[in-house]
Amino acid sequence: MIRDGIYFHNVTELESFPYVEGLFLRRYPREIRHILDGHGRVVSEEATGCELRFVTSSKQIRITLGIPEKDSAIRIYKGGMFHSEHRFAAGSRRTLLLEEPAAKFGMVNRKHLLQSGFAPEVWRVCFGRSVGIFYDLNTFGHEVRPPRKEEMPRLRWLAYGSSITHGPDNASLSYVSQAARRLKVDVLNAGLSGSCLFERETAEFLANRDDWDFASFELGINMRDDRPEDVFRSRSRYLLEQVIARHPDKHLFLITIYPNFATFADTNATRMDRRFNEILRSHAEELNHPNLHLIEGDTVMTDMSAMTCDLVHPSEYGHMVMGENLAKQMGPYL
Repeated sequence: MIRDGIYFHNVTELESFPYVEGLFLRRYPREIRHILDGHGRVVSEEATGCELRFVTSSKQIRITLGIPEKDSAIRIYKGGMFHSEHRFAAGSRRTLLLEEPAAKFGMVNRKHLLQSGFAPEVWRVCFGRSVGIFYDLNTFGHEVRPPRKEEMPRLRWLAYGSSITHGPDNASLSYVSQAARRLKVDVLNAGLSGSCLFERETAEFLANRDDWDFASFELGINMRDDRPEDVFRSRSRYLLEQVIARHPDKHLFLITIYPNFATFADTNATRMDRRFNEILRSHAEELNHPNLHLIEGDTVMTDMSAMTCDLVHPSEYGHMVMGENLAKQMGPYL
């Protein structure tokens, strides 16, 4: 989405309200957010992985942003290189004055600054696990333009899944972003924390998108406690069928449930994990699609000590391990 010379990455809708200033960055459009089950209507409003990207010759930029609900941080990059982090208290609106570091960039061969797939001229204003609001960009009279295709990674990855895929507040630390950095691809994070339930409308929305080159689907853990097996089977099958029908030539990666406390216990969650994984394997076998690739979750999360104490979510180290392992498996297909 492009507006006023800014490319709004991972944003499908810029929502405004009659009596509220600013534009809310939405990963999912309103008609999808408002049909999601339970907590999905809340977490789908988080601007995780949303970025404002632009190029300007101005040596300083003044940008005004807001975080309405909870403490979070906005992280700034020039190309693939970290520039600065700015903490926002819940309910705050701040204006940041950012300085161009190009003087040092000119001291090294440009090819070294392009290794991430991003050109160093591209400002990237990155949001985390919060609702994000954009108010204003001031470049003091200098032109603002969106990045050109060759100034960003060539391939875009649509990642759908649970809170594990949705990731931590620092989106760059998520296993999806870690894998993407190694693969030199861009990420469209469609994760839904606690709410990856792949409703029919969600499946159709993801399938009908044309802004991605390959996709991953981390399915199951959010349905094992309160959704019967037949619902999981029918919904997951419908999602895969819709995406394959709409994108027959694109690589799709189907990921079984990542190891968690239930993997090594004997609970109902243990049994559901096993059954759901069997269903995913059967989908891959029965659909027999050449571009549908099954990835076993335990080949990605290989170290239980790389989890947080809830024994479900990866630690920062865990996300890095997962990103490394997943990139090695995806890379040959890309």
